[in-house]
Amino acid sequence: MAKRILIPIDFNVESLITLKKAIDNLGDVEIEAVLLYSEYLTESISELLFYSPKEKKSKLIPAIFHEALKILKNRYEKNLVSVSVEFYHGYGRSAFKNFLEGNRIDIIFIPSEYKLIPAKNGFDPLPIIRKSQFPFQEVNWVREQGLSNAECLSHLFM
Repeated sequence: MAKRILIPIDFNVESLITLKKAIDNLGDVEIEAVLLYSEYLTESISELLFYSPKEKKSKLIPAIFHEALKILKNRYEKNLVSVSVEFYHGYGRSAFKNFLEGNRIDIIFIPSEYKLIPAKNGFDPLPIIRKSQFPFQEVNWVREQGLSNAECLSHLFM
């Protein structure tokens, strides 16, 4: 049975290094990865009526992020069974617990040093994750300052 893991992301390639390290830490196990992007919902009723996660993903996810995911899928084709990007719009521990249960998450991997840089309406879910009392593991990797997304792609090959 595949292990379902949750990785918080900000749609920068560098945030995928946490996924890479998590796969390496778990060893020879089938993994279903859920990439979590946290975002506040708008209060506009008309925007909520026409809200589409698929459309939102197409606007937020840059091409280089898709490329990085392809690299990881190819590199870990035996282990990485599936990867999905999910939005989290909750505000507290109970909403987060429901999100985890709904997505059948087994463990969360979070970066220990990397600070997520969400887009305009996004927020950092790490404080909620740390307070959730759900099992999480911090992944430590040396962060090189000032790397572009393209330069981070090379770290996915290492």
